[in-house]
Amino acid sequence: MTRYLTADELIYMNEQLPAKAPIHRILQGKQRVRDMDLLEAAVGRPAQTVFGEDAYATAPEKAAALLHSIARNHPFADGNKRTATIAAIFMLQVNGYDVNWQPEDALNQILRIAEGKQTVDDFAAWLPVRTRAAALEPDAEMDMQTIAEIMAAHRWLLTELEQR
Repeated sequence: MTRYLTADELIYMNEQLPAKAPIHRILQGKQRVRDMDLLEAAVGRPAQTVFGEDAYATAPEKAAALLHSIARNHPFADGNKRTATIAAIFMLQVNGYDVNWQPEDALNQILRIAEGKQTVDDFAAWLPVRTRAAALEPDAEMDMQTIAEIMAAHRWLLTELEQR
């Protein structure tokens, strides 16, 4: 069983980001969403099937597809690369994986995706992960804590992504 993320979870992640511009500080909730159809497409992409088989078979492939959809398609008014990164890490964690990357390497890989220079398959093949306990049942309080921990643990990477 795989736990997929919801649009509301992605909106929450985006809301937690520090805003770059004053206009984004006043935006809240769905107003931060630039295109709800693109957000829904990003949410659905990891669960896509082809001829009855998962298009993305593994959790790293599903997380890579989610990251790619958000970073490339820009469903949010601001913070797409950062939201994509948090979402991919969160999706991996709730499905029993931790990222095991060097921040500089992750930055380069994520920027390559955002620039259209990296495929989902290539990113998933690169993505270094290790197993951990899964949290397949949504728990709002625990999920918010996990998202805060991800943001704290990956602060350097998120700051670098914000500047690019």
